[in-house]
Amino acid sequence: MKKYIKIAIPLVVIFAIALLVKSRWNAWFNNVPEPTFAAATMPDRITLTPGEDFMTQRTISWRCGDTLAPSSVTVVKANGDFIKTEATGTIIKSRGGTDVFYKAQIDNLKPGKHYEYYVTTNGRTSRRYSFTMPQANKSTWQFLFFGDVQDTINGQSGKWFAKLQKKYPNVDFWACAGDLIERPTDPYWNYLYQTADSILATTPIVNATGNHDYLKSLYPTIDPRWKHTFAYPQNGPEIAMGLCYYIDFPDMRYIVIDTQGINDCFTLAARYNWLKKCLSGAVDKWKIVMYHHPAYSVRKNRNNLQIHNTFVPLIEKYEVHLVLQGHEHGYMTHIGTHNDHPVYIVSYMSPKSYTARQPQPGFKIIPDTPMYHIVDYNDSQMVLHSYTLTTDSLIDCIKICR
Repeated sequence: MKKYIKIAIPLVVIFAIALLVKSRWNAWFNNVPEPTFAAATMPDRITLTPGEDFMTQRTISWRCGDTLAPSSVTVVKANGDFIKTEATGTIIKSRGGTDVFYKAQIDNLKPGKHYEYYVTTNGRTSRRYSFTMPQANKSTWQFLFFGDVQDTINGQSGKWFAKLQKKYPNVDFWACAGDLIERPTDPYWNYLYQTADSILATTPIVNATGNHDYLKSLYPTIDPRWKHTFAYPQNGPEIAMGLCYYIDFPDMRYIVIDTQGINDCFTLAARYNWLKKCLSGAVDKWKIVMYHHPAYSVRKNRNNLQIHNTFVPLIEKYEVHLVLQGHEHGYMTHIGTHNDHPVYIVSYMSPKSYTARQPQPGFKIIPDTPMYHIVDYNDSQMVLHSYTLTTDSLIDCIKICR
């Protein structure tokens, strides 16, 4: 009998694993096919991102063609003078074709100044876009935050983006906690820029990676277009450069972590050590951390143990004020151990909603309600207003004092 039991146990385990893999095959391994596409003949997907120093730096990225060509950004000042900055290009081969992405960092921008710019590749020039740098010594800052967008092609996100841009034209930046697109394929990239082109080219976007930005496999890999579309500061850990990064404001450090790229103890340790260094170096500043997978989930039994057991102790120790998360397609808030902070937020803007768990002490959960959030802060107080996406109804207001 013991002999048969010894044989049966491994067979049962193998069978259980096979059933699990079968049930999760699409979620873990099935990548949506990408149709073949032709490279852009004119500069497009023009994107404005902040540099490490939000007050003086911007990076402009775009794509054009499938071979490297001379490229530049021309920034025009109000008096008509201009600054021409040569761009660097990278050939990116994806499943559907080949693109060349270009980027140029513009330094020494002046507080409060309005700039126009255009990009040029191989003599082909984009239309003009513009942006305004924040005023020096401004007393109040404001940004717009939202979670997963993940819209279907020809969906509603264009309508929402246009509404938010009209309603909040002067925010300092937009922030997304990952999954800005539904899948990493050219049609979804095209749809994003059809609906948000004027916003992404004129308002700095602070974006995190999400699982829908990755190609599925046993060892998921980031869509190579992501970090060339969103050209972020190269101040992250070496193995996640441009995916993990931070941006410094006069009175705030905004830290973004790539959580989908945590595949083993080495990638986890690198992010842990880097986050510890970032937080310890942000003395007497507002501290915001943003990543995709929640430490505290909207859904029952879905807490991400890697995030919860690794990052939360650092977040609590260094008294982070606000933690912005996505992924779970519901709204949740939880306040940590320091009176009124850290405040953990989970949110989404997608047409897809997930079943939420029942509320429990210390957690506020609102299911089936796509939302956006306006964050205002000054020297002493940070206030987060949460609004329903469809009706603009204020359903939550959280204040954090420093």
